[in-house]
Amino acid sequence: MSTPKKKIIIPVINDLATDQRVLRLCQWWYKKNYHIILYGRILPNSPEMPKVPYEVHRVKHFFNKGMCFYAEYSIRLFFFLLFHKSDKIWANDLDTLPASGLAKWLGKTNMLIYDSHEYFTEVPELQSNPFAKNVWLFFERTFVPKVDYAFTVNKSIADVYTKLYGIP
Repeated sequence: MSTPKKKIIIPVINDLATDQRVLRLCQWWYKKNYHIILYGRILPNSPEMPKVPYEVHRVKHFFNKGMCFYAEYSIRLFFFLLFHKSDKIWANDLDTLPASGLAKWLGKTNMLIYDSHEYFTEVPELQSNPFAKNVWLFFERTFVPKVDYAFTVNKSIADVYTKLYGIP
């Protein structure tokens, strides 16, 4: 009898078919013998998903931009994670972290990994929208300190997160 594979869920907010960085990450976990569940959205003009050796969940949304989109995405992801226990969740960017953090808090995963591809709360789109920026700052302050591991794209962003939240 073989040992069951460990399971990792990788939520992504962008179109899964075109995100090469995430597809490479999934290949890396696949080579480590993980059962991978890649979760993301499908847009009206999304291309076909390339053939991959892991599970893919692409979800159509009623909203495709703005606060309604982010709320809908987070709620859908949360319910998905609620019914899919895993060994790890690899949250790609801050927009997947609230649902992933709640799933960890509820015991639906053993480990939460945060992969920050940008300093999310400082992106240009949020600078002219103080309400949205404060909402994302709330999520960042609530969930980043609770992750087990954090990754980012460069040392300067890593230094900011280390200074703000005490996590290397």
